[in-house]
Amino acid sequence: LLVSKDLGKHLLEVEDLLQKHGLLEADICAQTERVQALNAAALKFSELEGYQPCDPQIICNRVNHVQTCLEELEELAAKRRKELEDSRQLWTFFQEMEEAEAWIREKEKILAAKTCGRDLSSVTTLTAKHKTMLGELGNRRALLHQTMKKGEKILAKKSFGSVGIQEKMREVCLRWKKLEEVTGLHQQRLEDALNFFQFSAETDDLVAWLQDAYRIASSDDFGHDDYSTQALLRKHRAVVDEVEKHRASVLALRKHLALLAPDHRQGVDVQIRVVEVEQLYGEVAEVAVLRTQWLQDALAVYRMFSEVHACEVWLDEKEQWLEKMVVPEELDEVEVVQHRFESLDQEMNSVMGRILDVNQVVQQLVEGGHPSSDEVRSCQDHLNSRY
Repeated sequence: LLVSKDLGKHLLEVEDLLQKHGLLEADICAQTERVQALNAAALKFSELEGYQPCDPQIICNRVNHVQTCLEELEELAAKRRKELEDSRQLWTFFQEMEEAEAWIREKEKILAAKTCGRDLSSVTTLTAKHKTMLGELGNRRALLHQTMKKGEKILAKKSFGSVGIQEKMREVCLRWKKLEEVTGLHQQRLEDALNFFQFSAETDDLVAWLQDAYRIASSDDFGHDDYSTQALLRKHRAVVDEVEKHRASVLALRKHLALLAPDHRQGVDVQIRVVEVEQLYGEVAEVAVLRTQWLQDALAVYRMFSEVHACEVWLDEKEQWLEKMVVPEELDEVEVVQHRFESLDQEMNSVMGRILDVNQVVQQLVEGGHPSSDEVRSCQDHLNSRY
C-alpha cells in the first residue's frame, strides 16, 4: 500500500487516497505502540540471570529488526503522504485553473452577446451591470493570481506531474488578457453610447424648451391697457433673460458633439439636429427681440392714448368754462376772471408741452411702421385740431 504509485488522476480521487492513507497511518500508530510493548517485554528475556530460554543476542537482533522494519514503514508512510499532498496541490491547481477558464468562457459569452442599449435608460442600466462585472473581474483576478503562485511553487519543487503546468498558466494568462481587453472595449463602447444618449437627451430638452419659448415669445397678446401691457413686458423680459442664458447651452452643443465617438458624431442625423437647434435658437432670439419692440410700442400707444385722453378732458373742461363764461360788469369780478385767464394761459403752455410729446411719440410710431399707425395719427389729428 505504501509503495503504490497510484497518486490519483483528479482531485476527488487524491482526496479519497489521502483519506485511506490517514486510516493506514492510524493503524501504523496503533501497531507502533504494540511493537514497542512487545520489544520491551522481549528485552527482559535477554537480561535474565541463570536459566535463559533463548540466546540474548538472538532476542536483541530480533527486537532491532522489528524496530527497523517499523521505522522503515513510518518513513514510507511519511513519503507517501508527501507525495499524495503534492498530488493534491497539483490537482487543486488544475481544478482552480479549469474553474478560472470556465469563468472566463462564461464572461466571454456574456460580453459577446451584450449590446450598448437603445436609449439613455437602458445604457445607464447596462453601465451599472458592467460596473458589477468589473468588481467580479477584480475578485477573480486576485484568485487567479493566488493560483498562479501555487503553480510557480509546484514548478519550483520540480516534482512529478509538473508537466503541463507552465503551458496551462500561459494559456489561461492569454485568455485572461484577452478578456480584459474585450471588457475594456465594451466599457468604452458603453461610455461612448452613454455620452451620445446624454447628448441626445440634452438636445431634446433644449429643443422642447426653445419650442415653448418660441410659442411664448410669438404670442400676439400685447395687453389691452397700460397696466396689462407693463405686466406682459415684465414677463417677457424674464423670458428674454432665459433665452440669453440658454445661449451658452446652444453654443456648447458643438463642443459636446466634438467629444462624441467618431461613429456617433459623424452621423448625418446628429449633424442636422445640431443645425436645427442653432436655427431654432436664432428664431427664438429674433422673435423675442421683436416681441420686446411690439410690447414697447403697445405700451407707448396706450400711454399716448392715456395722455391724449387727459388732454382732451382738460380741453373739454376749458371749453365748457369758456362757453359758460359771462363778462362781468363789476371790476372786482373782472379781475377774478382776468386772473383765471392768466392761469389758463399757463395751463395751456403746459398742455402744449404734453401735446408736443404726444406728437413726437406718434411720429416715432408711424416711422417705425406700427400696425396701429392710422388710428394713432387720427387720434393725433383730432387732438391737434381741438387745441
